[in-house]
Amino acid sequence: MSDFGEGDLPPWQVVASRLVIDDPWLRVRADDCVTAEGARIAPFFVTEYPDWAIVVAIDTDGCLLLVDQYRHGWGVTSRELPTGAVDPGDVDAIAAGQRELLEETGYGGGDWRLVATLAPNPSNQSNRCFVLLATGVTKLAEPQDEPTERLRLVALPVAEAVAVGRRGGIVQAMHVAALAMALPAEWGGSAGA
Repeated sequence: MSDFGEGDLPPWQVVASRLVIDDPWLRVRADDCVTAEGARIAPFFVTEYPDWAIVVAIDTDGCLLLVDQYRHGWGVTSRELPTGAVDPGDVDAIAAGQRELLEETGYGGGDWRLVATLAPNPSNQSNRCFVLLATGVTKLAEPQDEPTERLRLVALPVAEAVAVGRRGGIVQAMHVAALAMALPAEWGGSAGA
């Protein structure tokens, strides 16, 4: 049973499925589906991304760690939280987040906890997004250089970083949601939200 109401709705029956795109960056499958009422939906395209770990990391000075990077979809430099795929070798989402934070920022250590598990777009994406809160992180190494991912580290006091997000300076929707869930009081909610 889900948390959405009075019970789960019946799932669609998949009568056929084929892989349309199988690329290291993207997998897309086409499912031929039949609803509980018998309506046929064919094809219905599902994007298969790996699960993601989004890290809301606060250093020992009380600064939120953000990264600026070029995002080709919009053709802009985007200010974001450190994020990456959960790799098959990762023990869990926290291990993935710790690896990604260290790779992207050079920071690690501190206290970690899983805040939420979200769906980036459950209508046509199969992956989950794990929101992690890391507090008391410190600089341990230099960030790893990747030619496909040029990052610039930005550390802002938490209140300033939240203000940037609230005025639209952070546009990645899952990152805005991560901030609101990991820092509810700072985002305008209550600490118990």
